[in-house]
Amino acid sequence: MLPTRSQKYNALPPYPFADLDKLKRQALADGKDVISLGIGDPDLPTPQHIVEAAKQAATEGKFHHYPIGSGLKEFRLAVANWYFERFKVKLDPDSEVHAAMGSKDAISHLHLGFVDRGDVVLVPNPGYPVYYTGTIFAGGKPYFMPLKKENNFLPDLDKIPPNILAKAKIMFLNSPNNPTSSVMDFKYFKKVVALAQKYNFLVAHDAAYSELYFGAPPISFLSVPGAREVGIEIHTCSKTYNMTGWRIGWFCGNAL
Repeated sequence: MLPTRSQKYNALPPYPFADLDKLKRQALADGKDVISLGIGDPDLPTPQHIVEAAKQAATEGKFHHYPIGSGLKEFRLAVANWYFERFKVKLDPDSEVHAAMGSKDAISHLHLGFVDRGDVVLVPNPGYPVYYTGTIFAGGKPYFMPLKKENNFLPDLDKIPPNILAKAKIMFLNSPNNPTSSVMDFKYFKKVVALAQKYNFLVAHDAAYSELYFGAPPISFLSVPGAREVGIEIHTCSKTYNMTGWRIGWFCGNAL
């Protein structure tokens, strides 16, 4: 007989992507033409030049070892160069860029470094489930910030009670947002920075969808004055380059 499951496990809600995948598979089995609006997994293959580069890298012994610490210097330097070209944000590849096994890895482990039992984590709703499941595993309490039409599907910062802000350790943001597609501008991020400075919590901006947009390119949270002092930005190759299965991502900004 197996031991009883932990209280943390029992506190977890059902994983919505797993349920959606079951529904999708059943619809496909029934012969229906399905456009999946579930997990953000591109339906196009990874570009061939990336595949060829991976094949070549696999022949080089230097890539067959643990990337101790923050990851390969070549990768961190590439991230820093891309950030400057794309966002005009200067990052130190040695202290302000850290590799991760996809953005999910960075998000899920971030809680464990900051959240103690009873701490509050501010989570957009709807939003990526790992924002709140990671909170539960760390013993924290998720506080959901509703994304409503009347507020352009952005968290209404003015409606978060001061007593909640005083207990907050992390605020998760996601722009461009999945699933609403709302985008946060310079003015909004500036207000977030001021709030984080006042209440001393960490801002974790999930920028996984920064390269999927219509019109003006979305900005980086780190491009706002003061943002680097209160937060980090989490990114991935998964969406931009159709590399979801490759598990390559990073977080950058505050050296923590």
